[in-house]
Amino acid sequence: MNVYNKSPNHQITKSPNSLHLHVARWVVPVSRPPIENGAIATFEGKIVGVGPASELRPSYPAVIKDHGDSILCPALINTHSHLELSPLKWRLSPSGSFVDWVRALIEARDLIRPEEWEPAICQAIKEMQENGIIAVGDVGNLDVIPLFSSRKDATWPFRGVFFQELVCPIPNGAEEEIPEPLDILGSSFHYAFSAHAPYSVAPQVLKAIKAWDQSHGMPFPIHVAESEEEIEFLQGGQGPLRELLKEKGHWPLNYDLPKASPVRYLEILGLLDRHTVCIHCVQVDRDDISILAKTGACVCLCPRSNVFLGVGVAPVEELHASGIPLALGTDSLASNDQLSIFAEMASLSKLAPGLPPEAIFRAGTYGGAMALGISEELGCLAKGKAATFLAVESGPIGNKDVLEFLVHEGCRGLGDLVIG
Repeated sequence: MNVYNKSPNHQITKSPNSLHLHVARWVVPVSRPPIENGAIATFEGKIVGVGPASELRPSYPAVIKDHGDSILCPALINTHSHLELSPLKWRLSPSGSFVDWVRALIEARDLIRPEEWEPAICQAIKEMQENGIIAVGDVGNLDVIPLFSSRKDATWPFRGVFFQELVCPIPNGAEEEIPEPLDILGSSFHYAFSAHAPYSVAPQVLKAIKAWDQSHGMPFPIHVAESEEEIEFLQGGQGPLRELLKEKGHWPLNYDLPKASPVRYLEILGLLDRHTVCIHCVQVDRDDISILAKTGACVCLCPRSNVFLGVGVAPVEELHASGIPLALGTDSLASNDQLSIFAEMASLSKLAPGLPPEAIFRAGTYGGAMALGISEELGCLAKGKAATFLAVESGPIGNKDVLEFLVHEGCRGLGDLVIG
């Protein structure tokens, strides 16, 4: 059993692989209701049993770790981040225009000095670890994160996927647009491709990226309906996005714009299915929600980034009511002040007060694992899953308060990341 202690002098301690029984006042499997006086049995890095401690104790004569008045729950999943933008923390501010912010972001990224990458990324990694994140869907335009994560010094702690983001408004041949993937990532951190957005990637290239991800068993993420400017551009070819494309030499386009919403456009192209991750979905209407529900596409919410940029608030309660799978992401430190899924959960609860806490916590755990294709290992506490979970100190709380506590105060009580 390895225990990562979040105290100021945290360290990783090891003991030989053997049968362990972790008991606590509450166990929150996510895949089933919270268990009072629950237990998790682990053996050789896998969960072999979850249930009431009174039932598991006789069945598992194990080394017992008593977590007291704590909540044992799955470690968190950051489904959407841009770690390569970590050097830009505090350097950008919202201007009231999404496109002006994008323009400033491009300029600021080009000014990042080589010596800034490592300390900023190391600090970002530390922050995510300290906030209970075990896996990430990271998106980047450069090879900074793939090279960093492939180092042999054990600096990279996350499972998940790195998505090489492609921006290609005007293609020269779709078959030439998908580069060879970098074969440098480990077995638990995979490599795939993502499309930036419906307005910044030509339709034939969108299809090529989707086909590559699908053929390699990888999810297909894309920023969708993040701003009103995106809606204006796709429906009529006008507005600030057209001016930005002109500035970058990407206008006129050599294809017709869809005159449809971003979600409808992706449906027309045949790109929406249960392996598609639509990031943001702030500017969606009832028809869009119906399409997302029908196709089974996942929506990754980034509420704190959306608030920072002033692009609006996703209709989360309607998305949830329609049965659309939800996940949570932090986006980047260029549009967020922290990389904390606990902070995203707390913000989401305030922005969507009708959303049940169990739905919010599921989005930060199992929803993210499903979106990234790693739910066989992570996202909930069940037999056969990886023996990796959080111990959150809560004190004595009642059944109705367990998930509320995790959503609103989980970060304050976060103690150990337990790897059994």
